[in-house]
Amino acid sequence: MSAMLRLREIYAEYDAIDKAVSLLHWDRQVLMPPGGGAARTAHVGRLTRMAHQLLTSDEMQRCVEEAAKEAEEGSLDAAMVRALKRDLASETKLPTELVERKSRISSDAYDTWRRAKPANDFPSLAPYLEQLFEIAGETAELLGYTDHIYDPLIDLYEEGACYEDAASMFRDIKQPIIEMVRQADKNVDDKFLAGDWDKEKLRSFAQRTASKIGFDFNRGHLSVAANAFCTTISTNDIRMTTRPSEMLKGIVSSTLHEMGHGLYEQGSPTEWDRTPLASGVSLAVHESQSRLWENIVGRARPFWEFFLPDLQREFPSLSAVSLDAFVRAVNKVQPEFVRVGADELTYNLHILVRFELEVEILTGQVKVKDLPDAWNAKYTDYLGITPSSDTEGCLQDVHWTRGSVGYFPTYSMGNLIGAQVWKVLQSDLGDTDETMRRGDFEPILSWLTEKIYRKGRSVPPSQLVAQVTGRAMEARDWLDYAHAKYVSI
Repeated sequence: MSAMLRLREIYAEYDAIDKAVSLLHWDRQVLMPPGGGAARTAHVGRLTRMAHQLLTSDEMQRCVEEAAKEAEEGSLDAAMVRALKRDLASETKLPTELVERKSRISSDAYDTWRRAKPANDFPSLAPYLEQLFEIAGETAELLGYTDHIYDPLIDLYEEGACYEDAASMFRDIKQPIIEMVRQADKNVDDKFLAGDWDKEKLRSFAQRTASKIGFDFNRGHLSVAANAFCTTISTNDIRMTTRPSEMLKGIVSSTLHEMGHGLYEQGSPTEWDRTPLASGVSLAVHESQSRLWENIVGRARPFWEFFLPDLQREFPSLSAVSLDAFVRAVNKVQPEFVRVGADELTYNLHILVRFELEVEILTGQVKVKDLPDAWNAKYTDYLGITPSSDTEGCLQDVHWTRGSVGYFPTYSMGNLIGAQVWKVLQSDLGDTDETMRRGDFEPILSWLTEKIYRKGRSVPPSQLVAQVTGRAMEARDWLDYAHAKYVSI
């Protein structure tokens, strides 16, 4: 048996365990009864340990080295070896004990967060966050770095990225955003979007919308959960959730966001399933697609020219709302406390707050117990609003309960990359507004599938962005897009 064939077999065994863990996490957040938490933590911890041991085994590493000698330069086998070497470079430096400990703590942290957020009970979550940030620090030391402790953590989510990349990005966009927010019309009427909406009717509308765009529900599922996320079991089994919200745009935008992730995953070649090449290449590229579908497409006037009549049929109370009024409402610029419901302009300021706090906790400038005050101070400074409770404040996001430190900047990177991609897409396809008005999203989806989704992990993210857009990630296209859009609105 060739080394490459054996490598595929071992990786398929690892993938089976890893996807079982993913399914258990999905179930925990969607269907699991509250009493199942302790057993689920134990199950996930053991399976995570098994997966890590298999991935970092001596046999896996021998197969990778031998397969590297067999693979022809430029071949898919060579790309597979490169992707797996990337994974092993970090995983082999992390002790199985640390990986399992993080899994167990994060599992319990999620259950605690789900209770703590509505109860405004940050103290109950704080001990878990302290442990998870300690693990993040341990991880950074084990992976190694030269310039900044944040470097190896962001690199886990965005290959090749470092602290300075994120800091430079925010330096480029912070002041222009603040100026655009200052100039935006805050008096747009969006009160008709608020209410006690029938969640199942909203979920049904969101599913019809995603289906019309091109998400295949024979290969995917949409549920409602406390937080919106997308889990990939295989290219033929994509589990999306959307979150409940008092604002109509909340559940619609969160669905479109997760649909963007789901479309990317469904677009990965089926023949690459259960190999290192399957799935999206990085978090920033993944977020470029979720943010593109959520905002550039999903907040556009032509999009709602097609979908608003269906929404009005589902909710007759909206029948008197004009298209202009609806589009202005879903694009209203208004600093608010909830990141996932934020407008396009203030969204990056929400991410900046989280990025800075991660760095300050890792470097010892802020202690986890002081997180609520530090959070509130930054919201007051950057968005001009102060949370009245931790429910409105530092309990907003689920990411830190997963130990996902280094993840947040990829959302803003995704905004920038998405705008660059959209500019090239429009140049290639022509009048995308007209196709959206007709409800024909096939040209857009096909273009993105060909250029991005079908690439999987076959090339590094920076190379993929350069191939598609002709240059590295930069702020110019997103700033131009945001300025043109919000001046017209």
